[in-house]
Amino acid sequence: MTEIYSNADLDAVTVQKRNCLIYFFSVTAVFVAAVTVIFVWFLLEPYGTPKKPWLLTLECVLTGLYAIFAYIYLAVRFSRVRRYRIMLYRALNRKPTEGEATFMRFNGEVNVKDGVDFKSMTLVEWSDKEQEYMERYVLLDVEKPRPDFRVGDALIIRTYSNILVGYEITNRTDLAGTPFEEVAK
Repeated sequence: MTEIYSNADLDAVTVQKRNCLIYFFSVTAVFVAAVTVIFVWFLLEPYGTPKKPWLLTLECVLTGLYAIFAYIYLAVRFSRVRRYRIMLYRALNRKPTEGEATFMRFNGEVNVKDGVDFKSMTLVEWSDKEQEYMERYVLLDVEKPRPDFRVGDALIIRTYSNILVGYEITNRTDLAGTPFEEVAK
């Protein structure tokens, strides 16, 4: 079975998350040091000096710039790395679901699930509950290369939370242009 994710991927994302935090806390330390120096300078100036309004303005501008940086950095970059790491950890450490399916097509749109970008593919799978073949949309990680599936390939898939974790091609066929009803037979 071909596995999509490995522990090396999790280690790389963990290092990336740690580097994001180191960068953020370094910028925060520089900001706190600069604001402290400006504040002490402001307190040491005599009353009524013309430097006080400029020091106060400089401190407000620095605080505003830091607030914008912190919001954008934490809300975009760090948040996406953190969510990707959580998804990867769960995909590697939780019990996946296995099943047999027939590949139909790759879908072009990008879906977002739990803050992570995915592309989807359509499979035909037998439903024990409905007692018929049904279409199933399985999510593929945008960061990983797309598997080499052809229309009609019989697959054994391993998914976690509808995210493709592993696959094996059991029967390679090419049914391009065949209607859904014929592929499902």
